[in-house]
Amino acid sequence: MGGSDTEIVLHAEHKEAETDILVDSADEAVPRFVAAGGEIVKEPFDIEIGRCAVVKDPFGNILVFLDMTKGNLKTDKAGNVIPR
Repeated sequence: MGGSDTEIVLHAEHKEAETDILVDSADEAVPRFVAAGGEIVKEPFDIEIGRCAVVKDPFGNILVFLDMTKGNLKTDKAGNVIPR
């Protein structure tokens, strides 16, 4: 999305809406979230750009923590993701 750090990512394989939150470190964010009253749905795991974790807030909302510790995906001039 031009002029901001916000982006929209579409996933065709999931039907449910998902709220992704970019964090510096998923591994460090999860314990802090749990200490504040949240729950772990899925422990941090590796993804292509870094690490990911799924948590639930005290109201039952599912949130996804993503970090980009492995860097951005490589794209061509048209913005399509290409192999690294």
